[in-house]
Amino acid sequence: MENREAKLSYLKIGEEATIVKIDAKDNKILKKLMALGVLPGLKVQLLQKFPTYVFKIGNTRIAADEEIAGSIIIMKNSAL
Repeated sequence: MENREAKLSYLKIGEEATIVKIDAKDNKILKKLMALGVLPGLKVQLLQKFPTYVFKIGNTRIAADEEIAGSIIIMKNSAL
């Protein structure tokens, strides 16, 4: 998944990426994610996939269902 966009749910546990955009079908999801500080340009780390997705942005941990996790579009951080 080097240098291409993917859904947050495609990350492996422990992997980090940068949020590229929010592709929410429902405007409520977009507003909720923005209120939680899930914004393009921020680093995100996937912590867990089951029973819900849990990811970390900064010092904040967020639990989300598959629809919400799938609406967060990321680009995996490539090693320099």
